[in-house]
Amino acid sequence: MTPIQAIITIARGRIQSIEPQFGGVTIISEAGKTEYPGAWAMPGLVDAHAHIFGLGMKLTGLSLYTALSAEECVERALKHDFYHSEWINGMGWNQELWESREFPTIELLDAAFPDVPVFLTRADGHAAWVNSVALKIAGIDDETPDPIGGTILRSENKKTTGILIDNAMELVRDHIPKYTAEQQILLLKAAAAELITLGITEVHDMDVDVELLPLFREMAETATLPIRVQSYVRAQNDEWLREGVLPNTGEFQRTCGVKYFMDGALGSRGAALLEAYSDAPDTKGLFLLTEEQLFEKASRALEDGWQISTHAIGDAANRAVLNVYEKLRKNNPEAFLRMEHGQIVHPDDVLRFKKNTIKVLVQPIHCTSDAPMAEERLGKRCNYAYPWRTLRDTGITFGGGSDFPIELHDPLTGIDAFCRRLPFGSETPWYPKEIITREEALLAYTLWAHECSEMDYRRGLLKPGFDADIVLHDVNLLTCADEEILGANVVATYTAGVVRYSS
Repeated sequence: MTPIQAIITIARGRIQSIEPQFGGVTIISEAGKTEYPGAWAMPGLVDAHAHIFGLGMKLTGLSLYTALSAEECVERALKHDFYHSEWINGMGWNQELWESREFPTIELLDAAFPDVPVFLTRADGHAAWVNSVALKIAGIDDETPDPIGGTILRSENKKTTGILIDNAMELVRDHIPKYTAEQQILLLKAAAAELITLGITEVHDMDVDVELLPLFREMAETATLPIRVQSYVRAQNDEWLREGVLPNTGEFQRTCGVKYFMDGALGSRGAALLEAYSDAPDTKGLFLLTEEQLFEKASRALEDGWQISTHAIGDAANRAVLNVYEKLRKNNPEAFLRMEHGQIVHPDDVLRFKKNTIKVLVQPIHCTSDAPMAEERLGKRCNYAYPWRTLRDTGITFGGGSDFPIELHDPLTGIDAFCRRLPFGSETPWYPKEIITREEALLAYTLWAHECSEMDYRRGLLKPGFDADIVLHDVNLLTCADEEILGANVVATYTAGVVRYSS
């Protein structure tokens, strides 16, 4: 993947011709001729695993991502203007950033909010911190049993602590009033407007609530959606089947896949591991589905033409999904199978991705963000965690993403993480044997990402006949110095040949 300086002619949303030139980029389209001196052009960047609605919530709602203590989370909640509903609903706390590094407690929320229900999700989206009012509304008390695939954390004296892990979150979340359609559209527009400024022209939107699909289509049909969206519909509890949703195509919104969760996340110790956590020897994490359940659900989805996408973080979860995908592949040779995250893959399982033609969607910023926590959770297993080079050497191509709003949504942070693997605040690469090349990093955010949604036949390259989804930077991202990656600026972003952002 090589950025170019050229004259690019566009017609009817596609590239007609490319003529090399020195000194910058010139775009010629129905709108006229625009010159960008000193700029370098690439295919538009793709975030191949993200959550658009969640980013809208982060940009406009109560954000706790940078809070450095539980007390700071409460202070922010007290100051926030809540327009959504009578609930206090926030996201982003992460105890790994706090001095105590302990889960927050219910007492702190109860003291600040004795009469209002509170629901605050952890940064990874796999745990929630709630108060007693919220628990009472949900009918949860000290005797409530853990749901399958979830945990209600309890103190030594068996009292609920206000922390709900994975499926236990749904016991409370089901009682939170829904956003109105008008509010939902505002959040989607806020996220899309932000993403286009970063050179992102397409997002693989994961675990999409079926009620958002008509809103995305409305935005696409009224030309108010500046980015392309590949929708992977929420399917853990057969939502797509219950609501009668089927795959459909479209230029700016395409409903193409269903999304499952095999396990939880590492930070909340919900990732399913083959051996116990190094810092919690009494647990190996959580399975949210059995192999039999995933096989049955995915087999049914394949009958209706869906791509299959499954979240797997821990080595046990990755192995379990591989077991299921091998069975699916035997029954459905043409099935399109994606593994989301693939963070901790046992060496014995790596070749199975290639053997069964499984696409892997990785989030490089998870590595640089997780590294200190991963050391504690995994110990020596870090040697085979976030295995990008290993996957590439096995002949596996993967798409790059951020999992925003869980992590930063600027794709340059992901490209930088792929190439340097520097944990935040560190100048020493973490397990540098897994670093990939700059060209591979750019491919992961362009052509390879499109391969992961079957759109590489018309996107991901700058060539005649391909969609004119283009990003222009002020530096050549392939050849610039390492320290220049994060400082690169987006000069302009085009989607379907129309300039959607210009600095």
